[in-house]
Amino acid sequence: MDGDLRASKGVSGAILLIGLGVLFLVDSIPFWPWVLVVIGLAGLPESIAQKGLWAGLQGLVWMAGLAVLFATGKFWPGILILIGVSTLAGALVRPPVFDKRKRGLPADAPYEDDDDWNA
Repeated sequence: MDGDLRASKGVSGAILLIGLGVLFLVDSIPFWPWVLVVIGLAGLPESIAQKGLWAGLQGLVWMAGLAVLFATGKFWPGILILIGVSTLAGALVRPPVFDKRKRGLPADAPYEDDDDWNA
């Protein structure tokens, strides 16, 4: 697992450097706010390796969403929409790894339903 995590950090660093290089190279792409998209893309491999696809995509969607909001100047209504979409996605497709655990269970114990948590 350490090798996979180390490789994902290397991939993340490479994506960051390539993305920043592209932003500096292409004059028609403004550095701000698109650097947020580059940061989101760079964080994707490491997030996926550590927490899974859902967590990685959630971070990318937030960074790309903020970039679009800053680029369009529609920050106030847009942030409400972005929060709503993120909350809705979390409610509908949140993986069980983010569910609460019962107290006293070892770290490698299987996850329990939320109904069992309240029992």
